[in-house]
Amino acid sequence: MKNRPAFTLLELLLTLAVLAALTAVAIPQIGLLAGDRRLVRGGDLLRVEMTRLRVDAMRQGRVLMLEGMIEGNNFRARPFYSASDVTEAYDQTGSQSGLLNGATQGVMTVIEQESDSEDLIELPEDIAVESVGVVSAARSMEIEQLTESDRTDQWSRPILFYPDGSTSTAVITLNNPELGRVIVKLRGITGDVTVSEVLGL
Repeated sequence: MKNRPAFTLLELLLTLAVLAALTAVAIPQIGLLAGDRRLVRGGDLLRVEMTRLRVDAMRQGRVLMLEGMIEGNNFRARPFYSASDVTEAYDQTGSQSGLLNGATQGVMTVIEQESDSEDLIELPEDIAVESVGVVSAARSMEIEQLTESDRTDQWSRPILFYPDGSTSTAVITLNNPELGRVIVKLRGITGDVTVSEVLGL
């Protein structure tokens, strides 16, 4: 009978020890990568929703608002109804309908606020809204004053999406205390949205 080559008990134990050490190093790194992906996914979700809101504002011919729940993981999107919406709405012929019916742009009166038209946007688990910075502009100030009574301390200032395709200029920071943060920037003139890489704490 020939002797077959085999592993000794010492070799097997040494192999298991090396595999255990590699696993102990690799598993936390895999967890961090998965967490980073959640942060990036949260930023991408917000980018998609902001792009959708910009297109919806142009289609509907009305101002849409996006507000973040500070230290929460939700955003709410809702329309702003006003008498001046007609000045920014386009009819099917491509001309401004507000100019045809003589509406004035100076009057900002809230007509109605439909609670069922509010959309709730939920971020991935463990991702929170750290801050929402919105650059003030003359036309946004009027809307903010009229909607101030609807806002509590937990909701940020509204990011506005206008029927002409422009938006508020805004910077949103999403974070996870263990993984880092991503910054989502919205450029007001063009409505372009960019998402940063995952940044350290």
